[in-house]
Amino acid sequence: MDKLSVVIPAWNEEEAIGRVVERVLSAGDALRQQAGIRELEVLVVDDGSVDGTARAVRRLAVRHGRPGTRVRLLQHGRNRGYGAALQTGFRAATGDLLAFLDADCTYPPEHLPDLCSALAPGTALVLGDRLRSPSSRMPGLRRLGNRFYAALVALLTGRPALDCCSGMRVMPASTWRALGPLPDGLDFTPAMTMRALLAGLDVAQVVIPYHERVGRSKLRVLYDGVRFLRTILREGQACRPTRLWATFGLLAALPALSLAVLAAALHAAFRSPWGLWVTGALAGAPWFVAACSALAGRARLGLRARPRAVEQEHAS
Repeated sequence: MDKLSVVIPAWNEEEAIGRVVERVLSAGDALRQQAGIRELEVLVVDDGSVDGTARAVRRLAVRHGRPGTRVRLLQHGRNRGYGAALQTGFRAATGDLLAFLDADCTYPPEHLPDLCSALAPGTALVLGDRLRSPSSRMPGLRRLGNRFYAALVALLTGRPALDCCSGMRVMPASTWRALGPLPDGLDFTPAMTMRALLAGLDVAQVVIPYHERVGRSKLRVLYDGVRFLRTILREGQACRPTRLWATFGLLAALPALSLAVLAAALHAAFRSPWGLWVTGALAGAPWFVAACSALAGRARLGLRARPRAVEQEHAS
């Protein structure tokens, strides 16, 4: 693999896009020496910007039209979303390796050679890990949220905790084709991570710093946080419904068992038979709900798969 296509989604990022592209291009020598990348392609996807983002990229494309490196501008007529912009870039990319990072100077292009070097044979995806870097400047609430998502993904997949929402990654082009189509919004990254892990693909991490962004953030912490959670749960439900609901049953059982202990204590104190009924109900209810949900999930998956099997039978 000797050609790298770096996709940068941009929506009203005229303040930072020039610096990000220049830094990606400056990593070209290190990419050649450290990772064997002979050709570098930078694709900026202008996702319906109304500022000077496209104009800045056009200037860079003219300035950096040298052999072995090129800058390309792709444009959406309207804002279609972070994931949609990335997938537009992936479809247009010509490299056998794909990378992406944000256009706001939060991710360090200087670490692209490290991520490419970590892409050993058999590795399907390399993430930039912001959570273990002592120099990361991530706001406290977002850091807490990302740690929660990492723990949840690890719990649902049975794989080691990853920075599942990281927006800096490197992968073979075949990985994106195997995992798609992916969501058009900001939940593109957790969906990609969940699918890769649940498919049993080898996912690696490289520790990177994370910096404060240039310009105004488009992230809506509460709204997008709920969306990330919903996406992680949806992917888990689609692939492993039993594990998902067994996990929730276990979590629900902990407070229920505490209440059951309280009910047992009341029974011992007042010698009333209702305490035994309450104890049994509280202890058993979460497991009953988890079992029913898991069976419903399995039945739903079976119904989805059945028409396809019937069609194949008729075709043969």
